Amino acid sequence: MSKTLNKFLKESGYISVKLNFLKTKHYSLEAKINGINGRFILDTGASNSCICNSLENIFDIISKETIEKASSATSEISNTKISKNNSIQIGKWENKINLMSFNMNYINKLLGEKKIDLIDGILGADVLKKSKAIIDYKSSKLYLKL
Repeated sequence: MSKTLNKFLKESGYISVKLNFLKTKHYSLEAKINGINGRFILDTGASNSCICNSLENIFDIISKETIEKASSATSEISNTKISKNNSIQIGKWENKINLMSFNMNYINKLLGEKKIDLIDGILGADVLKKSKAIIDYKSSKLYLKL
């Protein structure tokens, strides 16, 4: 009798969280930053996880100006800040991460035009690598190693 992927990964110490497939063909998920619930796009191509700069107070983020610039598929992003040592929780998985913050109004404007709920930030490859993540596209689940 063969094991399912879900059973194999759970026996290997992974937990799973449901991903929401958006009209834009992105996935979103719920996560807690510094104990505060938020909605994030999962972006395997983003090297750093990010938060909208207008939400820094809500998520108890202390950030500092940085000379680093972020970029997206559409443009270079200026006026970035960095916040170090923030707690993140996705399901039962917890860790510490650094967050870039910048103005995400253009992202939320595009989502709003498609009648998609706004996001608070982006979870990138830094979190995926740290959690030894596996994405199961067939079942729309994200597996994270505890």
